[in-house]
Amino acid sequence: MGSAQRADLDPTASGAGVVDLRAAVQQEVFAEPSLISFGATGTAGAERVLRLTNVSTRRLSVSIGSAAIAPKGVEIAVDPQHLRIRQGASTDVVVRADTSNLSSAAGAATGELVLRAGGASEVHVPWAVAVPADVDLVSRVAITMTGTRVSDATPAALSFVAGSVTATPDPQVRAVELMDVELWRGGTRLGLLARRRELLPGRYTFGLTGRGATGERLARGTYTIRLLAFPGDGTRKQADTIEYRVR
Repeated sequence: MGSAQRADLDPTASGAGVVDLRAAVQQEVFAEPSLISFGATGTAGAERVLRLTNVSTRRLSVSIGSAAIAPKGVEIAVDPQHLRIRQGASTDVVVRADTSNLSSAAGAATGELVLRAGGASEVHVPWAVAVPADVDLVSRVAITMTGTRVSDATPAALSFVAGSVTATPDPQVRAVELMDVELWRGGTRLGLLARRRELLPGRYTFGLTGRGATGERLARGTYTIRLLAFPGDGTRKQADTIEYRVR
């Protein structure tokens, strides 16, 4: 994969590029993984291990540099940058991404590592840091009554929009990996009413029957419904609340 020829300047769309069989058979260093992802804004861990294997019949001196494509403020450091690998052996290098100056513009920061070993063909390893759009994971929360009082037969309808789809600058789908619906009264958490996983962007509705987390009938009064949305891209959770009256 490191010998592939790039068809465009977007590793997030084209990966390592188009396979070049002639260059592949001449390649003396094999890199694994062939593409490095640092997750969303580097929060999933801004350090990765790259394993290099000498597939030639001679000892190689390898130097590793970095080429920017759309870095957006990300700085890449490799340790070590220079190493010698005997024939048939493998060694690990640590690749770190400093995202402290990362641009907040949605999309992805991209670049590639360039491995050079004597007169051998260069090996290219693309890297990427995702930059999610700054959008709500839970929004438009509402409770609608279906009867004069909340009961099993006439539950209150709790509706909300989970996730989002952004159109610019690049289309992004932000799904919700985990959604918790909690019941609170005052500053006390009374329990978990519902838990759903892997919610695609869209509107969802739950029925509130006037019962607690363990099925007991709630006393009349004012409660709070708290929705917690956990994304799957390593960014922070989001929460929203709404008043819930049991009559």
